[in-house]
Amino acid sequence: MSLETDIACLRQLPLFATLPPPRLKLVALMGQKLAFAAGERIIHAGDEPAGVHVVLEGEVEITQEHPEGGGRRITLASGSLLGDVPILCGRRYLGEVTAKSAVSALWLPKDLFFELLETIPDFSLALSRDLASRLYRLADAALHEEKLH
Repeated sequence: MSLETDIACLRQLPLFATLPPPRLKLVALMGQKLAFAAGERIIHAGDEPAGVHVVLEGEVEITQEHPEGGGRRITLASGSLLGDVPILCGRRYLGEVTAKSAVSALWLPKDLFFELLETIPDFSLALSRDLASRLYRLADAALHEEKLH
């Protein structure tokens, strides 16, 4: 992808849609473009996050294995953020993240991510809404699972 394509892709994501064009270009330039083949590990469980991955194309799978066997798997598509929650709460990654298909991602270093949060209120608000939406879906799933047992 070219710089213009990266910017257009970021612009389509709600989190980046309100960034002024010069700031969006800066994000695309300062972020590191990464490509992962299907099956390639993107994040290791237990690692400390050094930045946030923005999935531009492809699907990823988050896996958390349980010591007694089994585990949980979640698939995320283009537009997903990886690592924002661990960075914000100062924790390590809980699970493995693997490319389910060929994945194109933009890696934003921790400093850039925090700079965006501190200097662009619309970015902070969009991230808050995204986090709240994920929390709502998680609570809804947990409550429905609880009713089944």
